[in-house]
Amino acid sequence: MRLTGGEHRGRRLQVPAGIRPTQDKVRAAVFSILAPRVPGARVLDLFAGTGAMGLEAWSRGAHWVEWIENRASARRALHQNLNALGVAPEAGHVAPVDVFQCLRAWCPGPPFDIILADPPYAPAQEGGWMEIIADLLARNHWVERDSVFVFETEGHATIPALTGWRLARDKTYGATRILLWVFENAS
Repeated sequence: MRLTGGEHRGRRLQVPAGIRPTQDKVRAAVFSILAPRVPGARVLDLFAGTGAMGLEAWSRGAHWVEWIENRASARRALHQNLNALGVAPEAGHVAPVDVFQCLRAWCPGPPFDIILADPPYAPAQEGGWMEIIADLLARNHWVERDSVFVFETEGHATIPALTGWRLARDKTYGATRILLWVFENAS
């Protein structure tokens, strides 16, 4: 697996067994859509795994990336990838916490411009995680008007309506479906 764009395009990433990272072609497509929003952005990478999505944003000029990953094996790979690419401490942070525990708290800094979520497919679909995450992002001020929420799921997943969010893109790449929501209900 490699970064698909930006300053570190082509650099390999470590992927431990048991991790399902977003495929290169899907990441490239997502960041093609997000391209005008990435430079200077604050990015939140939920269920970060190897960090590939957040690293893609960082390589393409994001100002800050917050990686949220609770699994120790994934965090080890994530830290290896950050070190191999030379991500400076002022460019991002890895939070070793549960995504839901993290989002239930008030956002500790300015809202994020881009939120990337690639949760385990089955539990996410069965548990309504997309709706829960979107609600927590809005309620606890993790987002502001025009923030983008990118959610990766199975190609055949049922898509709910998200209060306060507009579905801007719905694309399927093989067995992977990418939903891009824009937050409209900032108060």
